[in-house]
Amino acid sequence: MSSIWAVGIPILLVDVANPVLLVAIAYALTRSRPIAKSYALIFGHTLAYFLMGILIVYGFVYFLMGSLIANGLAELFAPVVDFVVKGFVDPTRINFIIGFILGLVLLGFAVRMSTSAQIEKQSTRSEVSKQKEGLFPSFMMGVTICVLSMPFSVPYFGFINELFSFNVESKALGLLIYNLLYALPYVLIPFAYAVIGQSIVAKLEAFITFLGSTASWFIPLLFGVLGLAFIADAIKYFLTGSGLV
Repeated sequence: MSSIWAVGIPILLVDVANPVLLVAIAYALTRSRPIAKSYALIFGHTLAYFLMGILIVYGFVYFLMGSLIANGLAELFAPVVDFVVKGFVDPTRINFIIGFILGLVLLGFAVRMSTSAQIEKQSTRSEVSKQKEGLFPSFMMGVTICVLSMPFSVPYFGFINELFSFNVESKALGLLIYNLLYALPYVLIPFAYAVIGQSIVAKLEAFITFLGSTASWFIPLLFGVLGLAFIADAIKYFLTGSGLV
C-alpha cells in the first residue's frame, strides 16, 4: 500500500483545503464549549467522508440493488442502473443531451456565483448564526457540510481511482488512513485554541478571508470551464458523431 501515497499525499494536500469546514470550525470556536463542539463537527465530517468513500469503493449501486432484490424491486431499477453505467462506458445521444443541459446549468451557476459573491457571503454568515447549540447539532453540521460538498470533491474521487489503479488490496484501510490524515490539520485547530487561546480565531478568520477572496473568482471560473467543456463535448458529438474524449 505504501506506493500509493506517492500520489495520494499530493492529492490529499489539494483536497484538505476546505473553506466551508474552516468557517464552521471558526464559528464553533466562538460558541460555548468551543473545543467539544469543534471536535464534534470535525468527527461528523470525517465519519461522513469516510462512509461516502466506502459506498463509492464498494459500489453503492450494488449495495442498493442488493437491498432492492430482497424487496423484489431489482428488476424495476435495473434498467436505470444499466443506463447510468453504460452512459459512462458507451455514451449515446441522450447522454450528450444531458451533458449539454448540465453544461448550461454549470454556466448558470458560474454567472450567479460571480455576480452575487457578497450576497452569498452574507447569507452564509446568517445561516451559520442560526445553527442550534449542542454537540449533536455540531456533529450533524459536519455531516451536512460533507454531503453537500461531496459532488465537488474531485481530489477524493481521484484518490479512490488511484486505489483501483494501484490495485490496493485493503481499500477500506486506504480510505481510513486518507481520512485520518485529512482530519489531522483540522483536529489541530481546537488543540491550538486550547493552548494559545482566542487569538487563534483571528488568525483563522484571516486565513478564511484569503481563501474566500480566492474562491470568489476561482470557483465560478472552474464551474464555467466545466460547463463549457460539457457543452463543447455535446456540440462536437452532434456535429461529428463523437465527443471530445
